[in-house]
Amino acid sequence: MQFRFAVAAALATTVACTGIAVAGTERDRSASASKLRRVGHDNIVVDPSLRRYTGMVTVLGDPDPEGRIYSFQAKPVGPGSAPPASNELRSWRLTVLAGKRFGNVFEVAGNTGSEITVAARDGPLNGLAVSDVFIIEEIAKDPQQAAPQAGI
Repeated sequence: MQFRFAVAAALATTVACTGIAVAGTERDRSASASKLRRVGHDNIVVDPSLRRYTGMVTVLGDPDPEGRIYSFQAKPVGPGSAPPASNELRSWRLTVLAGKRFGNVFEVAGNTGSEITVAARDGPLNGLAVSDVFIIEEIAKDPQQAAPQAGI
């Protein structure tokens, strides 16, 4: 899994830095140069005070009587990532970064130092697998549900 994640990150970085190569003759290249598009991330400024927890799934939780899974065990991944305090991640947004559930977003209902449980209203985690990676950010899953900040 770490190899797949590293390869995907390297490929994304290469594409973002170099753009898409244009093949063909010199004349073809000059004719299509105006159609060349660079790809990569937008220039989005991420608030450095936004707290995050990155991790990898180590064990899936037990399914409920209907076979739905809402929790999993995890280990921290990346520099500065440490196990969270109990319920520190409650109401934070969890985004799956690898596997069949790639791109799916859930709200954290609660956590311990090693187990994360998502809110049932977001649906089950079925399809999540051991070694899938995720990020949990201190931001509401649905900004409409976020509590208003004082003084704003």
